Amino acid sequence: MAYDPRTIAFTAEILHPPQQLRAELVQSVHNALWRLPAVGYQNFQIAPDGIHLSNLPQTPGQVSSATFAWDRLVLREELRGTTPEDFIARMTHVVTATYGALGIATSLAQQFTVRSLVAPRHYRDGREFLSRRLIAPGADAWQSFDRPLHSLGVRFVLPPPPGGTETYHVRIESWPQDQRSIWLENTGSFPTPTTVSDVARLGQQLDATYRYLCGPVCAFLSTLDTP
Repeated sequence: MAYDPRTIAFTAEILHPPQQLRAELVQSVHNALWRLPAVGYQNFQIAPDGIHLSNLPQTPGQVSSATFAWDRLVLREELRGTTPEDFIARMTHVVTATYGALGIATSLAQQFTVRSLVAPRHYRDGREFLSRRLIAPGADAWQSFDRPLHSLGVRFVLPPPPGGTETYHVRIESWPQDQRSIWLENTGSFPTPTTVSDVARLGQQLDATYRYLCGPVCAFLSTLDTP
């Protein structure tokens, strides 16, 4: 591994056939998960944009939630020290309970997002690394803005390889909270429907999204991270 990424966020968005949300059915999902402390949620809230299950943040910026909308289920774990294995276990339990309670036989598609931080080896400021190595128009060109850069970044869209179906959307940016770090995001879009009997495939897709960020994305940056 080119770097040792510190993963700070996972998101899963599972799209399913549209249906009218019924609070009592989502409440049954909440109750089922409540009996599993490692993957349960403390709060149940009905809001205009859907029904939200959530855990109270222990530190500023923490997020642990499951949002039920009319056409999708969205899971978020941010700044909680979550590992890929932790997130996959939570997602598997929540999706299985949701499919059963809401009568969903198959998803339509799914999208996973992984966000991590890495520290360049040869630069003390992530902005300097990105401006000089990743985005390098020359020192004079940057002066055209007539003010210092607060943050900067790039975005890549990587289509499916031969025989594959997944598309990766990669973002590489400086991170204002820590000038030393570079913020990485990979969003994997998987258009393949997943049946209730094949929920394990969701974990494989999340893992592939994570490994692409830690592998090819970090390897790409490593080739630029030279004295």
